[in-house]
Amino acid sequence: AEKAVKRLADDMIVKHLQEGQGEGEKLRLSIWDLGGQEQFFSLHLLVLSRYGVYAVFFDMRNLCSTAPPEAKRESLTYLRFWINSVSASTTTISGGGQGAPIVLIGTHKDKVPSMVEHENISRLIHDEFGVTPVFNASVYPNKEAEVTTGKGQLWFFPVDNVKGLEDPSVAAAMRQIVACVEEEEYIKCKVAFTWMAVLDALKAKDAKAITLGEMEALAADSGMGTTPGLPLEDEVQLMLAHLSGLGVIMHFREASLRNLVILSPVDFLIDPYALIVCNFEIHMEPQHQEVRRQLSREFTRLKTKGIAHKKLLALLWKKFGRSAELEALAVKFGIMVPLLRGDGGGDEDLEYLIPSILGREALPPPVQKVHFVGYLAMADRGTLADWGGCVPAKVVLRQGFLPMGIFSRLLCKCYALRQTV
Repeated sequence: AEKAVKRLADDMIVKHLQEGQGEGEKLRLSIWDLGGQEQFFSLHLLVLSRYGVYAVFFDMRNLCSTAPPEAKRESLTYLRFWINSVSASTTTISGGGQGAPIVLIGTHKDKVPSMVEHENISRLIHDEFGVTPVFNASVYPNKEAEVTTGKGQLWFFPVDNVKGLEDPSVAAAMRQIVACVEEEEYIKCKVAFTWMAVLDALKAKDAKAITLGEMEALAADSGMGTTPGLPLEDEVQLMLAHLSGLGVIMHFREASLRNLVILSPVDFLIDPYALIVCNFEIHMEPQHQEVRRQLSREFTRLKTKGIAHKKLLALLWKKFGRSAELEALAVKFGIMVPLLRGDGGGDEDLEYLIPSILGREALPPPVQKVHFVGYLAMADRGTLADWGGCVPAKVVLRQGFLPMGIFSRLLCKCYALRQTV
């Protein structure tokens, strides 16, 4: 079954990324593949970060001159969704309001080999997105493209899936990814050698998470805590904040999570969460089979109502351990919201609502006549200012989008507030 987030083998691609980097220190990049199921979108928000480069793939057969209009429309909608979602999820105020770099890659060049078609697709992409701030700030062009006049520029990299790494355009895309990374300020950040020693020791550990006490002991063994006026505990907190900011680890200051240091955020979070945030029609892991047998009523309620009982979560996550921390983090990240009981039931009967797996069937029409209908428009501040409080629907249809996973998180917030007012 498709995974929500899958790490690709380093030796499969990294050596090709390193070619042509010169004699300096080689970049070491981790490469992740994000699953395309809509239910996974709320989980993708856990791994999207400003500290990365994003390759968005599309099928050129759906944008070439012979493609049906509906296929073109769907493909452009797909590109708009991913470009805007990556930007919305990676743009930070501290980063100057600019999101992470994006590279567009068109597949199936063996089926669409014509350079004229490539130029037409590039023109279509630019006409559709070139007026948007997100495209201009984040999408990098292909300046090594083969065009009808020789070497030129396209707004994507057309690649041949059959040739794979033998395709010069694949190598050009890899060079562009490396160039994007090398331009980023975060890879030039200097840290203490002792911090690097701790990081190397953490990578050598065969663990997804450790306790704060274990981290402090490891830091002491690596030479930290010797700076005058800076106690070991304070320096460890500084290091954890820095590494968390880069997405290397996860650590939180709140009391319920402070003792947990997550060494591999994707492995620690995504695998257990993908057992509750997935399409149950096509996903049936061994943990699901066990829950079906032992907690059939609760499993049916999860699939049909999007409600997970605490004991169901404990059984699903048994092999991962740390069920309490996983519950707390799922609530923190807006993946699920606890349902408050009016009868004051105990913690062992706690249930959670998971909005991202709720059905999409239309609700029955309201009994009473609707007097007002409200619309929520989401955009960057500059675009909202340009709209001036009023925007035609056709502009929203072309430029608007619903950021990845934000609706399910919004439902969590709304439902949590509803229970307290």
